[in-house]
Amino acid sequence: MKIEILKEKENKPLARKEIEFRVDHTGTTTPSRADIRAKIMAQFNADAAAVVIKKLDTTYGIGMTTGVARIYSTPEQMNKIELAHIQKRHEPKKKEGAE
Repeated sequence: MKIEILKEKENKPLARKEIEFRVDHTGTTTPSRADIRAKIMAQFNADAAAVVIKKLDTTYGIGMTTGVARIYSTPEQMNKIELAHIQKRHEPKKKEGAE
């Protein structure tokens, strides 16, 4: 899986960096949101609690996925701005039977 950054914009009023990217996953399955998030975090040296994958778009049969990520300056800033269902989408999955 290779991530190519298409556009990077600093949004100072919202204290975040907005990134448009393309993932080349030719010959393999579509990567999960968590896998892409981990790569973005590593590439930008960002805090896991402050990174949101806002949108993913996979084109059938090509092995390419485009998307939008947002990297906030702090997790608190992310919690103020992002909607609850977007934040819930990035929570770690709970295993069945575990409480």
